[in-house]
Amino acid sequence: MGSGGLRRAHIQSKQVPESTQPAEAKDLAAAVQQVLSSTLFERSYRLSQLLRYLTEQTLQGDLDALKEPVIGQRVFGRPADYSSAEDNIVRSNVRQLRLRLDDYYSSEGTGYFWRVAIPKGSYQVSLEAPSQAIETAAATRSGADRRIWYKSAGVAAILLILAAAATYALRRSSIPAARAAQCLLELLKPGPGQRLLVIVPDSEVQLYQRLTGRTVSLQEYVEGRFLQPQALAAISPEIARSASALFHSRTTQSFVLDLIPKFAEVIPPGEISVRHPSTLSVKDFETDNALLISGPFGDPWVQLFDRDLEFQIESDPGNQRAHISDRGAGGSPVKEYYNFTDSSGTTVCYARLAYLPGLTPASRVLLAGGPHSASTEAASRFLTRPDFLKTVSALFRVNDPAQLPWFELIVEARAIGNSPWTMRILSHKTVQIRQH
Repeated sequence: MGSGGLRRAHIQSKQVPESTQPAEAKDLAAAVQQVLSSTLFERSYRLSQLLRYLTEQTLQGDLDALKEPVIGQRVFGRPADYSSAEDNIVRSNVRQLRLRLDDYYSSEGTGYFWRVAIPKGSYQVSLEAPSQAIETAAATRSGADRRIWYKSAGVAAILLILAAAATYALRRSSIPAARAAQCLLELLKPGPGQRLLVIVPDSEVQLYQRLTGRTVSLQEYVEGRFLQPQALAAISPEIARSASALFHSRTTQSFVLDLIPKFAEVIPPGEISVRHPSTLSVKDFETDNALLISGPFGDPWVQLFDRDLEFQIESDPGNQRAHISDRGAGGSPVKEYYNFTDSSGTTVCYARLAYLPGLTPASRVLLAGGPHSASTEAASRFLTRPDFLKTVSALFRVNDPAQLPWFELIVEARAIGNSPWTMRILSHKTVQIRQH
């Protein structure tokens, strides 16, 4: 299946009663959310990620992002110069996705009139009436392929997050919206035509940096160069030989799963898009607001925004231990914050939060992360605490949170295990954005 068969994004339909015609993007998005929250798709991280990506690009009408080489890079981590003619990972997975959709509408999805489909000859997602779906299934289904696919299904932590967010949104869709909590996360409330991108940490890139002692730059990450066989072999032949076992799935920290419902109490669930860093491009930051739940080692996209900050998350040589440095101003000495455990066994950890402009005047970004998972969890929970919005507003002497300047904070948290239970602001600064 080549990209030459792509058509303008639309919802397919046959001659059916007017009242059953889909409402274009709204109905397609709702139908896909229903599919992703199903048991069948909970068993497959890769196909769920693929379906989510194809749907988002279809709804945006971005035909370039639906070309096979681009899908291979953004969804499956292939390098920029890979040959889709030699590597059929996109075509084979789209074929499996069609089969899995057929399975869904033969079991959990029985009874729905409109069905999510990916017509042959295209990577766009559409809604089909039952007769169209039957024709599509007949053209692609094979009993042997179905059995093989079930044997190869797998689960990754990021899928649980996406499924939880989708299920939560569906359950809330018919409930009148309650008054939103007053908290820092409201600074990212989407405007018309916007979403909030909640970008979770990438455990794979964290593992790579810990094993190799090398920091992955944003450019290396976007191009997937750091995981190419020749790059791994140059660092360690042993790592190169074990790469397929070490770096086989895109996972994230489990605490993020608990945060998504809390975020959905502040931002309407339908306006939240949970994303893994490896699926992003610069274009994603041009329109939407973004919450990056990590430091630069768990999400290299943080490097796109934190260069103007005086509070930097840095690593000791060898990437074995990280800390927060206060670079100060005017040549003042650098102050460093290292996590430690006190005499009572309580973990004292430090996190950085930063409220910054996005890549366009209409977009905004929050960075919430630290040198340790407990730090990052503390930073994320800080965003949903109503009392801290008042505290931050008082620190910057504003009565209306909408008047807050761009800022950065260092937060100290005390945690039992990795669960923070008390937090306080240690330092705060206004960020002066420089032109680059």
